[in-house]
Amino acid sequence: MGFGLPAALGVQLADPDRQVVALVGDGSANYGITALWTAARYRIPVIFVILRNGTYGALRWFAGVLGAGETPGLDIPDIDFTALAAGYGVTGVAVSSRTALVEAVTEALGAGEPRLIQVDTDLTTP
Repeated sequence: MGFGLPAALGVQLADPDRQVVALVGDGSANYGITALWTAARYRIPVIFVILRNGTYGALRWFAGVLGAGETPGLDIPDIDFTALAAGYGVTGVAVSSRTALVEAVTEALGAGEPRLIQVDTDLTTP
């Protein structure tokens, strides 16, 4: 858990002619967010797509499996991954519709540099 962002960099470096798109949740992204600095520093053209639902979903699932009851610290609302990306030197955009997502991915594919796309997801869907 949490290796998606840095692993995407490794895959992109291993096969530079193949575009890598890393699709990760916001909880997982928090574990390896510094991969954005590496992507910017070495201009590794990975497209990072972060699904933002405001929770550590995998940890919440584990807590349920283990019967841990209500576990504090699993909600992580309102993290602005586009601001984090900018701080690390990566251009980011937030989208909340299919049309905006298609436009953002299309633009990122032609950028030739790392990009981050934050996709705000519907929390009402289990």
